[in-house]
Amino acid sequence: MKRTLFFISAATALVAMVSFSSCRKDPLKDMTNEESRIYITNHDSTANFSSYSTFSIVDSVAVLTRTSDSAKKALTDYDKKLIASVSAAMQQRGYTLVAKSAKPDLAVNLTRIDNSYTNISWNPGWWGGGGYWDPGYWGYPGGGWYWPSYYTVYQVNEKQVAIDVFDLKNPKNSKFIAVWNALWRGSGVWSIDNIDSMVKASFDQSPYLKK
Repeated sequence: MKRTLFFISAATALVAMVSFSSCRKDPLKDMTNEESRIYITNHDSTANFSSYSTFSIVDSVAVLTRTSDSAKKALTDYDKKLIASVSAAMQQRGYTLVAKSAKPDLAVNLTRIDNSYTNISWNPGWWGGGGYWDPGYWGYPGGGWYWPSYYTVYQVNEKQVAIDVFDLKNPKNSKFIAVWNALWRGSGVWSIDNIDSMVKASFDQSPYLKK
């Protein structure tokens, strides 16, 4: 699975300014919330994204907190907006939204994270067991999730959002392979006003994700 990490260009430019003059004001302290955000994406390099036609998305968002080892679901205004924005982005890439009962090719799981861990590898079940969105939710009881590889998040104490896309069409040994993932970090990632721009940033750096 390939990994891509993007800082927005404005932030990169500001960081570069440090090398020109140590006497100038620290540009990192002057960054806006938007400039501080990081978008990390992963994808399975063996996946043929044009072979998928349909997708379904969860009807609420799993929420992880530092005070609990298990996820709870939520459907706040933020969560509704997140579901709608990701759904729209997938449809713009040529995929058709269907009900989960229609056996979609792709499943889209959404998670909000508010926690502090050390050296934790993000995958759908890292908080213990199969996670809130287990394969049974998608109509495949007894199945599991599988990641060919994944990135590691080190010692964070901030709010994050994860979008996980799984291949329901081609299970391997009763496990469903993650073919794409996005993780948002930084200021304002739980602000409803930023959802559309953050979804766009993640999809913009994933041009291969299309029918």
